[in-house]
Amino acid sequence: MSETNTATSASTGTDDRGRTVHLRTCPLCEAMCGLEVHVRGQQVELIRADQRDAWSKGHLCPKGTTLGHLHHDPDRIRQPLVRNPDGTFREVTWDEAFERCTELLAPVIAEHGIGAVTAFVGNPLAHALSLSRYIGILVGLSGIPMIYSPGTVDQWPKNVSSYLMYGGMWSIPVPDVQRTDLMVVMGANPSASQGSLLACPDLMGELQAIQDRGGEVIVIDPRRTGTADKASEWLPIVPGTDAALLLAVVHVLFADDLVDLGPSAELIDGVEDLRTAAADWTPERVADATGIPAERTRRLAHQLADTERAVVYGRIGLCNQEFGTLASWLVDVVNILTRHFDAPGGIMFPKPAAWPLTTLPIPEFEGGAPNFGRWTSRVRGAPEILGHVPASCLAEEIATPGEGQIRALITVAGNPVLSTPGGDRLDDALGGLDAMISVDNWTNETTRHADVILPGLSAL
Repeated sequence: MSETNTATSASTGTDDRGRTVHLRTCPLCEAMCGLEVHVRGQQVELIRADQRDAWSKGHLCPKGTTLGHLHHDPDRIRQPLVRNPDGTFREVTWDEAFERCTELLAPVIAEHGIGAVTAFVGNPLAHALSLSRYIGILVGLSGIPMIYSPGTVDQWPKNVSSYLMYGGMWSIPVPDVQRTDLMVVMGANPSASQGSLLACPDLMGELQAIQDRGGEVIVIDPRRTGTADKASEWLPIVPGTDAALLLAVVHVLFADDLVDLGPSAELIDGVEDLRTAAADWTPERVADATGIPAERTRRLAHQLADTERAVVYGRIGLCNQEFGTLASWLVDVVNILTRHFDAPGGIMFPKPAAWPLTTLPIPEFEGGAPNFGRWTSRVRGAPEILGHVPASCLAEEIATPGEGQIRALITVAGNPVLSTPGGDRLDDALGGLDAMISVDNWTNETTRHADVILPGLSAL
């Protein structure tokens, strides 16, 4: 972009090839990187990083560069589709599509009640303002009693531990990467994902910056990931044993008199109960299970306690295991015991630029002891956790006859046949629905079963 055009317009300009340049923000993940979208007519010819973006400072991962290809993808649905009797789809007007939705849903609700209708909402809802806001209205005004989501497949353990610790399922503290001198990364690979639940552009660059200023980055992961390759040290751990390792770290903190709650001490209770719970979990006891020598576990505890600005960061790999909730909780516990909770360079609660709906209290989740298991799934008897049962229950709830059987499904920006456990069973079950409506931009493994597909806008 030329200096002249930059000066005359903060949002658009013209590049040296005569293309209009739009300055936008990538919507694909928490990094929120600045984009230059170079357009000729209606054709996106180039997307690259906005070098002058105050937030991302010129960083952009490969995903952001593909938005033009997605926008122009000939397979992207641009008009509502309705299924023909022979199984093919035809384009219709929006009025015709909504009329067909009514024809499909009304008989199901009239005969079986709104409880026979459910929805599956996908991950893009976290990164699209309209989807994230209006899905609540859809569910709330319709009276749909429960929905399914990928949350139970990926990060629900972190939501549960945050709810139990801080009173809100989305009250999740994140690492203050730019001010830390020791960062322990567990179950995360930002070289591929940027930062999960962490709005920090060029996270790999920030990890390098920690090392450049004399700090350390320690990656604890079963696999030598791209992040491990760039770290100060890689500790290969046996999959699924992160909770045991963290319990051993807690044990050392108590045994070696390293516990320091810092300025948050008056907000913390249960410390003595924790001391008792960790008493038997010595580094020696867990060494064979975790694959990490006892001496290294002890030294890790001392490193965290002795470093003024340090943080443990755990993500999806810690959630996707048998003891995921325990491991997710222990990440915060270790930060708390080493005075790195709500402290610069440690884990801190983000301060949003705008008031978010996620801070609203949820009345049924408030007050005293956890009230999980308020109901169970019809077929398997799986207990409810924060309003959800496992997404893998959806197939059996559709396929199993009886009172409460799911007979109508609305999917919103989700592909559970591909992305949830037992997708083959769900694929078989979807054909038995009385009605299926999908809000999606593509025909995929899931939406191919829909009676109506309602497209949204592209990311551009």
